[in-house]
Amino acid sequence: MIVLGADVGGTSARVALFRDGDAVARVEAPGGGMRAGEGDALASRLADLARPLLSREGIVRADAFVVGAAGTGREAERSELERALERQRLAWKVLATTDAELARSAAFDGGPGVLLIAGTGSIAVGVAPDGSTIRVGGLGWRMGDQGSAHWLGARALEAVGAMHDRIGPVTHLAESLCAATRVAGIAGLVRWSTSASVAEVAALAPAVIESAGRGDQAATAIVQQAVELLARLAVAAGGKTLPVALSGGLVAPGRPLRERLARELENNHGVTVNRRAVDPCAGAPGLAARLAG
Repeated sequence: MIVLGADVGGTSARVALFRDGDAVARVEAPGGGMRAGEGDALASRLADLARPLLSREGIVRADAFVVGAAGTGREAERSELERALERQRLAWKVLATTDAELARSAAFDGGPGVLLIAGTGSIAVGVAPDGSTIRVGGLGWRMGDQGSAHWLGARALEAVGAMHDRIGPVTHLAESLCAATRVAGIAGLVRWSTSASVAEVAALAPAVIESAGRGDQAATAIVQQAVELLARLAVAAGGKTLPVALSGGLVAPGRPLRERLARELENNHGVTVNRRAVDPCAGAPGLAARLAG
């Protein structure tokens, strides 16, 4: 079975080609989730990534194209994206789902468990042994995304603003964020922040984490709160009784928050953490098999 799988997050997008469950080719590009009315634009971007993979393998059309994209939590957006993908004629069958469900399928081979994603945004999706699903988070940066990269960047900007107004503690985050954004002084940071995109604010997260590692108290408090908030998402999605896997750029293998979050879940919440690295695209063959069935 030839399957295309796409993992589309707020910052990056990955497309992989699978032959009988084995990945034979993949490509990565800038991301950007699904929004109402933008299905054709997203499908076109994914097609530009997928067609060369098919061509190199001598494949005209895949059996299935499974796309897990941020912003497809509602039926309207899922249906719009599926129709747009069908018009691209990349595969005989298409399935649009959330990036969280795609990664969760990869982490647990479709079985029970909780997948916690912490990247530009944050979300936890749990599936119980009876098949019932619990989704916590994923509401976007205005209403949620607790503990995410965007949350970290936004809180750091607030901390610098509070210091400037003498209503918050002194913090070296000002220097760190100015260096990350390549602006001069807090006035420059204020101007930058008024037009910064969600992805640009999220890109400040490494500077916040590095500042915490150097002992900055404001940064340390922000990072600790982020870890606690992410742990709460996982627990609320069923982590007390189900194993939890971690995915997303903020907690990917080798990233500093991954082990810290795992310890928070294990030591303070009694959660069983599945430390296996998660390749979200690898969830596509299993979802495609269920679609075919």
